[in-house]
Amino acid sequence: MERFAFYSPTQYDSGEKGTDTIYSDRLYQWDSSKYNQLCKKHFGNEGQSFSGRETSKIQDFLSEYLGKNIEICRIEQLENKSNGYPYWRFDFKYIII
Repeated sequence: MERFAFYSPTQYDSGEKGTDTIYSDRLYQWDSSKYNQLCKKHFGNEGQSFSGRETSKIQDFLSEYLGKNIEICRIEQLENKSNGYPYWRFDFKYIII
């Protein structure tokens, strides 16, 4: 049975092109402890969903996780084809201060 998504996968788009991309599931795999700690700090929970989270808070979360200032250009929700779970793609650019 083919599955259809009834939502727009684009959660945010600034219209600018990002220079880098990172995926939410990879962030968790790289350092789940850091991921959970920063989720709790920025969102108040350790959930792995970014649906409905404020773009500015996601940007702060990613900046702190990466240790560099970034600007979010696009957030897109995707589906892991092997298990059906959602994950998020973040296109961004580094901000040089």
